[in-house]
Amino acid sequence: MKRQVAFTLRFDPTFYERVKAVSASGGRSVTSFVQEAVARKLDEEAAASLFQAFTLVGEEMAEVSVEFAHDAQQEVVLKDV
Repeated sequence: MKRQVAFTLRFDPTFYERVKAVSASGGRSVTSFVQEAVARKLDEEAAASLFQAFTLVGEEMAEVSVEFAHDAQQEVVLKDV
């Protein structure tokens, strides 16, 4: 089993009840629901970073991090392998 880190999240009670209800309706724990939501957001952020890096290509070449874009693209491609 992978090592996990426990930490505390603080939610407004109404928000927590919504999270609990939605996770239960999907047959998941609150922990699983939050992990999936955070993973999805991290994927979105990585994709946005990759898109931003590729839009820079052809502009100010001194400011372009092609190596970063390549590494990010490789990470996305290899993620599902």
